[in-house]
Amino acid sequence: MKINYKRLFIYLIILIASVVWASYMGGTLPYMCLFTMLFYLPLSVIYILVSNYFFQTYQELPSRRVMKNEEQPYELVIEDAGFFRINDARLITEENLATSLLDSDRLINLTPGKRVVIKGKVKCRYAGIYNVGLVNVCFYDPFYIYGAVFQIPSPYRVTVMPMITEVANRVLDFENLKNSSRIRSLVLKEPVPGNEFRPYKPGDPLKSIHWKASASAGELISRIPDTLELRSVVMVLVAENSISQNSDTDFIKRRDYFLEFAVSAAYYFAQKGESIRILYPRGELKDVQVASLDGFSEFYEDISKGPFYNREKDMEKLEAQSGSIAENEQDSIVITVREHEYGTEHFLEIRNSD
Repeated sequence: MKINYKRLFIYLIILIASVVWASYMGGTLPYMCLFTMLFYLPLSVIYILVSNYFFQTYQELPSRRVMKNEEQPYELVIEDAGFFRINDARLITEENLATSLLDSDRLINLTPGKRVVIKGKVKCRYAGIYNVGLVNVCFYDPFYIYGAVFQIPSPYRVTVMPMITEVANRVLDFENLKNSSRIRSLVLKEPVPGNEFRPYKPGDPLKSIHWKASASAGELISRIPDTLELRSVVMVLVAENSISQNSDTDFIKRRDYFLEFAVSAAYYFAQKGESIRILYPRGELKDVQVASLDGFSEFYEDISKGPFYNREKDMEKLEAQSGSIAENEQDSIVITVREHEYGTEHFLEIRNSD
C-alpha cells in the first residue's frame, strides 16, 4: 500500500468540513458532499480491485534460459479485459536482480478491450532462477490518495546461466595447488620440461628451451620433456537449501558467486583435459567426474538449474562425505565450497589427504 499523506490530510479536512456543514446546515447539497466523501474510499477500493482483476499481461523473452549480463529482447503485452477504464496503472519491473528497459512510459491508461504492446530489453545481473520483467503493478484511486501494489499472477521466470571466469583460479591458484605437494598422484600426469638436454627440434615449445645452455653451445638446446605427477582434486559444493529463498536478493547474489566459482573451476580442468571430481546436491547427492569439455557441458547444464536438497539431512551427509574423502583417499586435494559466504575467500576449505 502506497499512501500520499498530504492528499490524505486534505481529504480528512474536507470530510470533517462536510460533517460540520451537514450537521449545522442540513439540506441536499451538504448531505451530497458528506456522502460523497464517506463513500469515496470504499468505492475507490472496489475500483482498484476491479482494475487489477481485468488487468491482463503476457511477457516473452527469446528463451527462459538466458546468459548472465547479456541483453535479451523483451516484449510485454497488456490488455484491459473488463468494462471500465483503467487509469494510470504503474508498471513495476524487477530492478534488483535484472535491468528492465522499456520503450514506453511506466504509467499505462487502458480503455475497455484495448491492448498495448511494449518492447524493451532485459539484462540479468546474477546467475540463478528468478523472475524478471514486469513483477508488480500499482493501481491508484482517482485522486491519488493511496495506491495498492499487486503481484503479476504469472511472472516470467528464467534460469540465468553462470559465467565462466578466472574467479576460481584467482582464489585457488590451481597450478600451485595441484603441483606443489610432497605426495604424488598415480592417476594424473602432466608433461613438463625435465633436467636432461638435447639439440632443439622444430616443434619444441619455447618454454622447453634452455637459454643459458643454448648460449654456451652456440645452438638452441631443449630440455627433454618429463612428466610431473599431479594430485587428484575433489570439489565439494555445499549449497544452501533454496526452497524458501528464491526471491531473496542476498541469496541470489550468493548463489551467483557460488555457481560462477563452481563452473569456472570445472572448466579450468576440462579445457586442459584433466580430471576433477565434483560432489553437489541436485535433489539427490551427485558425484560426477569432469575430465573433458563434453563432461563439463553436462555438469554446466545440470548445476545451472540450481542445487537443492530433498532432505535436510543430506546436507550433513555431504559434509561428512567431504571429510571422509580427505581422510581416506590418498593423494587427493579436497576443496569444500560453501554457499553461505559471498564474494570472499572465507567460504573455502582446502584439505590435503597427507
